[in-house]
Amino acid sequence: MARKKRLDDDAEQVAIYLTPTEKLVMDVIAGRRKKRQEERTSPSEIVADGLWKILTESEQIPREKIQDLLTVQLRDTASDNLKVFPKN
Repeated sequence: MARKKRLDDDAEQVAIYLTPTEKLVMDVIAGRRKKRQEERTSPSEIVADGLWKILTESEQIPREKIQDLLTVQLRDTASDNLKVFPKN
């Protein structure tokens, strides 16, 4: 049975570098999540959860605010002034 896809379609690959200690922390978090039978155990999901936690708790920016900013950005990039040329 194939593993269920858990990353969003718009997710992009990025490179991060971790020290051996940071890698150990990642492994501990993944192991504890697996033991609790949580689904979000991959390194990508752990990092994403950590980023959201920092943003919402330390920076005190609600998740909805980020979603609103993304919606506005997408709406601004779509222009009605685009001319479509035939492919001939």
